[in-house]
Amino acid sequence: MEIKPLLASEHQKLPVMTPRQVLDFFAARKQDGKAELARVLIELEGFIEMLEAVGGFTLNRRALLTYSSPRVGLIEPPVQAQGKTCYIFPDHFDRMGIILTLRQAYNLPLHAIRELVERFPRDNYELLMERKLKISDVLDLAKMLKGGYGLADLVMAKAGDVLLMDLLSSSKALSAAAEPGDSLRKLQERLLLARLDEMKVWITSGRWQEFMRAESAQGFKDLAARKALHKRIVAKETVKRARRRAA
Repeated sequence: MEIKPLLASEHQKLPVMTPRQVLDFFAARKQDGKAELARVLIELEGFIEMLEAVGGFTLNRRALLTYSSPRVGLIEPPVQAQGKTCYIFPDHFDRMGIILTLRQAYNLPLHAIRELVERFPRDNYELLMERKLKISDVLDLAKMLKGGYGLADLVMAKAGDVLLMDLLSSSKALSAAAEPGDSLRKLQERLLLARLDEMKVWITSGRWQEFMRAESAQGFKDLAARKALHKRIVAKETVKRARRRAA
């Protein structure tokens, strides 16, 4: 679902929340099926805290503000609400998360990051933020996006490469490449199409579900990780409040 950007006047109406409140709020909205429509504000320090807790990013106030400066301009400037400097969740958070992933995890220069974030589908941000793509894939994708190709093209091309590793031996590939014309390409296409027919039978037979059943345990691991993250943020806030009271 595509969500229209908010007008500047609408920013002032958004509630300002702490990281813990954000997690609780969106958890409740998700149960109601309304999480995609929700937006809230987080103060600058809390925003940095969430980026660190969720993505493991190292970021200070100055660096964060630099990314929204006119010179860099990779994210929209923060919002001024209730006399505080705030960022919009999830808009700013998703954008900043993908930028920091490309910068700190993939070590890409700013100009390459700008091209990627402008063209990369927002629905697939998690592929980058969870480091599911290798740096070579990211660089290939950056080139492909310029030519009008998309993420689906990359996924299918990589899947085709994996399948051909099993289907086409080096000797057969060399033999086909030595023949006149495009014999190698035709052989690759014939092998891939035949394997796709096999995959249809494999999936509809139920063997795919049986094979993947063991993977369901990963869901419980992910749930435990989210609970641990929630506790970490709560613990940080508790320490911060204790320090403020002591001061």
